[in-house]
Amino acid sequence: MLTDFYSEVLSHGPAAVLPQNLSDRWLKRLQKAADEFLDGNFRLDECKEPEDIGDPILSACVLEIFKGQHRDKIKISPKEMAEKVVVYSLSIMMETVRRESDIGMDPPDLDNILSIERIIKHKDRNPLFITALKQACIIRESEKGWFQNIKEKLLSSVS
Repeated sequence: MLTDFYSEVLSHGPAAVLPQNLSDRWLKRLQKAADEFLDGNFRLDECKEPEDIGDPILSACVLEIFKGQHRDKIKISPKEMAEKVVVYSLSIMMETVRRESDIGMDPPDLDNILSIERIIKHKDRNPLFITALKQACIIRESEKGWFQNIKEKLLSSVS
């Protein structure tokens, strides 16, 4: 599958892995990988650091974007990689929601695709986004909520 992904997507450069540029087939495959990654690393009422960097295709997408952003000078720690895979996974989910609903979401560009701030802005601008996340069981009921826990965790690691 990685060989097919390389020839059909990665070989076309970083813009090809932006969620809005993925075919329905690859978006569905990446959505499944993102769901498994998020479900495997985050638990109800618990926000912990991801234990792995997820599916190799998710990692390949993040590396391709990171390479494009940093002019092929890739120096990324495993912790930073895991955090970027979280953000990319949420971006994949957002694109799936965008394609399947009337919720207005601006697609990311190469400069902001791996930015948690971009995702936070969607939360602030579009309350329906949170409703969609709850319906998709991405935000689970807890005192703070799953998304809030991730936001705090990621923002605290930036400081």
